Amino acid sequence: MFNLAYSESMEDEQQSARDSEREVIQRSTEMMQESDENPHDAQSRVRAIHFTSQIWSYFLNDLVSVENQTADELKASLMSLGIFILKHLESMRKDPSLNFEPVTEISKTIQQGLK
Repeated sequence: MFNLAYSESMEDEQQSARDSEREVIQRSTEMMQESDENPHDAQSRVRAIHFTSQIWSYFLNDLVSVENQTADELKASLMSLGIFILKHLESMRKDPSLNFEPVTEISKTIQQGLK
């Protein structure tokens, strides 16, 4: 009985965490799309870069934590994506001609996987 209740509680926590991650990625995606739609709005671009960098830095730190029980293969893939995203965002800081499109596409795919 206790094991069943514990198992259900853990599943609820994991679903809640996935929901939160999906919502944060959705907000980031919205910010990036708004920025790409208004390329002359430098503040929007800076906010989107900063927010997206923060969440991916958080995700990467979580992935390397010993408590993270994500399967190794998925963990490695997510870490590779996170590193790519952070590098692209850094390039965007230096080159205003770059847009968010590759990061937006990755984010949408991950967001769908979290449903």
